[in-house]
Amino acid sequence: MFISIIIPTFNRNEILCRTLSNILKYKHQFNELIIIDQTKSHEPDTTVFLNDLKEKEYIKYIYINSPNLPNARNIGIDNSSGDIIIFFDDDIEINEHTIPSHISAFNDNETGGVTGKVTIAKINNNKKIKDYIKYFLFYFLKKKASYICFFGILSDFTKNKVLKSDTCIGCNMSFRKETVIKCSAFDSNYTGNAYREDTDISVRIRKEGYKIMYVPQASVIHYMTDTGGTRTEPDDNYFYTLFKNQCYFYLKNFNYSYIHILLIHFFDIIRCIKIKLNAFSLFKNGYNDARSLKYKSNVYGG
Repeated sequence: MFISIIIPTFNRNEILCRTLSNILKYKHQFNELIIIDQTKSHEPDTTVFLNDLKEKEYIKYIYINSPNLPNARNIGIDNSSGDIIIFFDDDIEINEHTIPSHISAFNDNETGGVTGKVTIAKINNNKKIKDYIKYFLFYFLKKKASYICFFGILSDFTKNKVLKSDTCIGCNMSFRKETVIKCSAFDSNYTGNAYREDTDISVRIRKEGYKIMYVPQASVIHYMTDTGGTRTEPDDNYFYTLFKNQCYFYLKNFNYSYIHILLIHFFDIIRCIKIKLNAFSLFKNGYNDARSLKYKSNVYGG
């Protein structure tokens, strides 16, 4: 199989260079690397590094000037030659087992997507109430790495055994190219932090009859750099976009009610209130705009 790796990047410099250098250590395991750069201007050292990469025939460097993560993924797909497409974030680290483990999972023709173990580099040991609730629920739900259910999305991508999963995680996921195209690719209506764009395509892949597998050996370390990428300050625009994307996901795929979606976002509402933002106004605006998106657009993908 021909293997393509796609890395969308936005406003990243040193960590981007580290990520690309790490992946290139395993060049013998894939056929092409596609970098979708949405950064207006890089630091000089990063520019030199990327210019050197552009000279390599197995690397495709594509610049787009309108940042949107799902759209960047779709541009990568359109320019890929791979039978299998692996998506990594621009602030991760892989090992010698990561790529082969993604690939081998597709030996089963029923597998449409693969996601792997994610180790967060910066561990926060301050557990919150919602973390304990998640652990409690997962005590009874042990057969999958993630669930999409009445309570929202529950996921644990740190397990050490192969499991089915309801969704992939965006920083470390792979698909058959033909499957992604069949499902109309990624939905670029997820803007800003693009929250739930990975869950959205996972839902559509499973609706087509494919399964998504969690393979722990396909692991990455996720550095979750504070700046760049889809991470921004928790201000009005951040929470509006978060609520809009989430509401859009639940309206589009499950047609949940306003109250149901509001309850799913209870902890986000509390977090918003704690920093003295008008949480209910932001949620209502996000919901209304998501509802408009659902009814105005029948095209999902880029």
